[in-house]
Amino acid sequence: MSKIKQIQLLARDGLYYLTEHAYEEALADGFDVYDVENGLLTGRIRRTWPKEGKMEVVGQSLDGRPVGVVCRLSKGMKVRVITVYEDNP
Repeated sequence: MSKIKQIQLLARDGLYYLTEHAYEEALADGFDVYDVENGLLTGRIRRTWPKEGKMEVVGQSLDGRPVGVVCRLSKGMKVRVITVYEDNP
């Protein structure tokens, strides 16, 4: 199974969590946890950091804005959201 499919399956089942930093950054850009979830569910992996096990997922918030989510899969098989931002390519 691809990494994005794995992330989406876990997110669909509610098996993700935001770090305090990610939550603060999401709020600063006008996103809430549902926007982050939708970003994961609609996203694609744009970039990876293999040594750290991190991935950048770019998707859409509920209101259609592009949202970037940097995350990793935890040992407990949850998606750990590290940071969130409005993606302005």
